Order: sequence, then C-alpha cells, then structure tokens
Amino acid sequence: MQNFTTNYHPKCNNLGSFPFWSGTNVMTVGNNKGTANLDAYQLGLGNVNTDKNGIAGVIQLNPKIQHVGSDLMLYLIQDKQQWGIFFKLNAPIGAMIINPQFKELQTAQPDDQFSFTQVTANPASSTITYQFPFYPPPARRQSSVSEAFFGGTCSSNSLDGNVSKFIRLRKARIAACPLTTIRIGDISASLGCNVISSDKGFFNIAFKSSFPTGNVPTADYMLEPVFGRAGSWGVGTELFGSYHAWSDDHAKNINLYVQAEILHLLPGRKPNFRCFDLKKNGPGSKYLLLQEYTSTYSPNNPPTLSSQIVTDQYLTPAANITTLPVISQTAAEGSVAVMIDLSNNNWNFSLGGEFWGRTHETLAIDMTSALNLRSQNLNDFAVIGRQVSWYRIDGQGNLSTYYCEPEATISKSQDAVQLVGSINTVAAPTVLPAGIKDGRLSINRIPANVNEALDIKGAQTTAIITGNLFGKCGYTWKDSPFTPSIAIIMSTELTGTTNNGVNLWSFGCLGSLNF
Repeated sequence: MQNFTTNYHPKCNNLGSFPFWSGTNVMTVGNNKGTANLDAYQLGLGNVNTDKNGIAGVIQLNPKIQHVGSDLMLYLIQDKQQWGIFFKLNAPIGAMIINPQFKELQTAQPDDQFSFTQVTANPASSTITYQFPFYPPPARRQSSVSEAFFGGTCSSNSLDGNVSKFIRLRKARIAACPLTTIRIGDISASLGCNVISSDKGFFNIAFKSSFPTGNVPTADYMLEPVFGRAGSWGVGTELFGSYHAWSDDHAKNINLYVQAEILHLLPGRKPNFRCFDLKKNGPGSKYLLLQEYTSTYSPNNPPTLSSQIVTDQYLTPAANITTLPVISQTAAEGSVAVMIDLSNNNWNFSLGGEFWGRTHETLAIDMTSALNLRSQNLNDFAVIGRQVSWYRIDGQGNLSTYYCEPEATISKSQDAVQLVGSINTVAAPTVLPAGIKDGRLSINRIPANVNEALDIKGAQTTAIITGNLFGKCGYTWKDSPFTPSIAIIMSTELTGTTNNGVNLWSFGCLGSLNF
C-alpha cells in the first residue's frame, strides 16, 4: 500500500491531517514578530534575516507512506455445512515505511550575531551590547532549520550528531531519511459458532480479541511508523455471513458476503510515549525554549522556602521535557464490508466496499511509568520566549535578571527586556513590561500538575472514518486436492481532510488451501 501522492497541495487533500501547526504541510520561518509560523530563535538559530514581510524561510513536508507485507490466516471449522464451532487466527507480518521528505523551499539565513545590541531606557540611555551566556555562540548554534529538526547535519550517507550544539532536539524530530518498522502486527483470534447454515448461505458470530504484538510509539520522531494498534489490546465481536443470490445450470453463481467487527481498545504495552504542547502556549509550543531552574537548599537550615536558593541552568526545547508515557484508550474501533462475487466455473470476480472507523482516543499520563523513568518535574522549567535570565554586558560584567515569558508562542514573543541606565551603570528596570515575569517564582514556571501544564486533549487521536473500494480476480482449481486458489486484489481508500486517515492505493496477491 502507498499514499496516492507525495506532492501535496498545501491543504493536504490526500494526507488527511495536517503535519504542521500552520494548518498545511508548509510553514514559514522568521523571527519573533508573529509574521511567520516559526521563530527560528527557538530552534537555536539565533536571529535570521527576513524580507519585508518578515519571512526568512519556508519549509515543507511531503510524506511518503508505504506498507509492505503479508497477512497470514488460519481458519478451523468443525463442520462448514451445519452448526459448528470455528476458530480463526490472523497474523499480519510486514513493514511500515514513512519518508517525511522534509525540504527547505527557502533557506533561512542566520545573521550569526555573537552579541545582541540594545538601547537602554532613560535616564542617560546609551547603546549597549550583551550576551546571553546560556544561548550558544554562533559556532554552536544550529546552522539551518533542517539541522535543528533532524537532530544533526545530514549528508548523503549519514546523519551527523550534534552533541556540540547546546540546544538540540532529542524528541519530536523529523527524520532525514525513511523510517522503517518491521514487525509481526497485532495478532487477532476469533472463537465462535456457525449459527445458520443452509444451501442459501451461512451466518457466523464470534468473540474476537487482538493482542498488542506491534510496536509502540517512542515520540523520538514526528511521523513515526507504528505497525498495529500502538500497543492496545482489543476485545469485541465479529460477524460473517454469505447469501447465495443466483445460479444457473452452467456453473455461474452470484454470492453476497458481509463481514463486520467492533472492538473496544484497552491500555496495553508500556511505556507508550506522546509529545505534548504546552496548554498556555498553543500549537507548536513543544518546540519553545525552556530555561531550567534548580533549587539548592542550605545545609545549615531546614529545607524550607526561605532557605531555598534558585539558580537558572541550561536551555532545552520543550519537547525533550514534555514527552511523557501515556495510557491510551479508545471506546470503539470497527469495520463493515460488503462484497458481491460472480463465479464462472473456476474463475471468480469480486467487487466490494468497506467502511472502517475509530472513535476519538482518550489519553492520560502514565504516572507510574513517568516516575520509574525519572521524568523531570515540569515546574523546574520556565518558558523564556526571547527573554534573558542573565545578561553579560560589555564593559560591566554580569547582570542576573531571571526573566521569563510564560505566555510566549512559537511564532510570537517579546524582545528582551529593555534595561535602564548607561554604560557601566546598566540595571534592570523596576517595573517589568506586561507578560514578563520572574522565573525564580514557581508560579511563573510551567505548572507541576501535568493536566494543567500540557495540552493532553490536543495530542489525542481524533475520530476517524474511511471508505475503501476493492476488487478481486481469482482462479480456483476446484477438482484438485486442497482446492488451491489464487487471486489478484486491488483497492483504493478514500478519506477527507477532516480526519487523520491517509488516502492509499494497494495491490496484492491472495492465495488459499483447504484441507
């Protein structure tokens, strides 16, 4: 199976859902004025040179999605001519390949400033230059948006690491090459009985269960290949029936087949990771820069708030901190398929349609796994936007300010706070601009309560429904032992732009033996 096109219209008509928070598969890059979808400073590029519209670059995703594999079925029945018990076992074996095909349609050019310039406010204002020691110098900044999202520079043969980069993504990256997972997918088993059996057809009903033998998400990459139900168990019911509609004296027959199933999906394999945006900061905020604040207690005093010394530490993208293990549950997943089959002697031709759907997912943070994995306390981190917690001012030395910007977004934030005074006597203002806070106060950092801090609802998979048209042409050796059969199958899946289903076409071969 493969998606129809790898050259998407910006509205992603064939992809189903939007890979970027821009609402398309294209995103603009700029600075912090809100004219572009992404502030390059947040990825560790520093400032970038923009045009008159505030745009420095344009990036694009054109994902290519493929499934390759086989579906193995064992079907045991007590008596197919009358009432009886049957057992069915299904094991999909295959690979899922996703190539994000990330491109920089217009490359953003960093200005490589080593220091930043600012005009101080009255009294006796003057132009000063300063550095933010926690923000890397140009040699250790990301050189491009691609390098930032890939997690390193990419050559034709390898992906170079970026351990020398102070600001680097460990989670929610975009792969520079195809990602492949090869698995035995979720094995399913059905146990039921042949309720009705006659010359005109039959009707089966069964209890069905699905076992989580596929892989589970790690959130290391955006567009991660997951083969199976992401580690969930499934329990439910399966129905299957046929009706002999017409025949003549020349071995021609028309049969109608119907198959349906519904499963309730339960939490399964752990840990199962998701990367979350911050609730206060909107879509894409998983890529915002965070400043860590650590608490040091005086050994000579009780560990109370009055004896706490708070020091700011390194910068990190939020995704490295907001990727957490989750518990996933889906109320129902189901499908119904109808097929009409025309047989003429040993040949048969079939045409059918299937509807498949799933209700919206419900997520909760898996606190037990989070504790076992020693996930960091969210309240140790503050969103800084473009604020500076420590100025190193030429001719004066260091000035600690501990500024943060709790409501900054990925595209818009305020410039660093304007200091006051003149050279050698520069100081912090007594009144801060609206929206700028003191990061030493825990109330100005990310809430410790994950339900208050994270946009959990936004990370949930939405409800989905797809339609699939399929056809089959086959041949059966009816007079041979085991009645072997072989068929060619083709299908096309049809989705809209309102759900996260992908438009796929497929081609395959079907074979069977009876004994």
